[in-house]
Amino acid sequence: MLPPPARKPKGKPTVENHVRFLETHLIEKLKEKIYTSFEDLNADIKKIVAVLNARPFQNQAFSRQEMFIKYDKPCMKPLPGGEYTTCDYKAVLKVPNNYHIDYDGHYYSVLYTYCGKPAILKATPSEIRICDQYNRLICTHRRSYKDFPLYITTDEHMPPEHLYYQEINSKDGNYYRRWASVFGPSMSELIDRILKSSKHEEQAFNACAGILHRVKAIPKGIAEEAARKCIEMNSCRYSTYRQVLKKMECDEHPESSPESLPSHENIRGNDYYK
Repeated sequence: MLPPPARKPKGKPTVENHVRFLETHLIEKLKEKIYTSFEDLNADIKKIVAVLNARPFQNQAFSRQEMFIKYDKPCMKPLPGGEYTTCDYKAVLKVPNNYHIDYDGHYYSVLYTYCGKPAILKATPSEIRICDQYNRLICTHRRSYKDFPLYITTDEHMPPEHLYYQEINSKDGNYYRRWASVFGPSMSELIDRILKSSKHEEQAFNACAGILHRVKAIPKGIAEEAARKCIEMNSCRYSTYRQVLKKMECDEHPESSPESLPSHENIRGNDYYK
């Protein structure tokens, strides 16, 4: 059944007539009694509606119940099996060059050929659906709520050159592991956890390089201790390591209070200028 046109309620006179019929015979009947619970109200509504449906139409030999069983019920479809799911929409004017679309702090990949084209992201509590500008489904992802990895990438979405470098550089993470082993076991474990936090190790290379370059000019013991604290906090990331290292440096080198000048024969003092 189609809805009536806007601002034209008489477009469906039969439906409007049934609404008027219920207002007249149902609501007026309910006014005769005072109800103290919804259970009693609903019970009486069912009884009154059953009587109204069984009443024959005016000047007709059939009732609403008979017409429903004969015409409407055979055409009815079963109710949906699943529950209603909310969906959030996000319009993307252009897919970025890294073929990942940002949503809720995570980046979901789309086929690289859609770079620069419009897209529509649909987010449900459990799934991410990405469609093109004509609402045709491109791909789906399981929605992620974890802090890591931030990039949710499907290998089939990567361009051939990225797949090539991913294959030939699949062991490049060992470079950072060897570099970290110079400082000690805690630093090695920290770097290893960062590399494993992403589906593709290449996405964690910047964080590893940032940590290892940052500790080149400080004692190895301080770098190792900062890595151990990050592991104890179960927060193996560049930002946490930077904060821990900064705090340790402040604790080791507190700001010194100004001291008085030492006595020396070449120092004239305040009295010289009086």
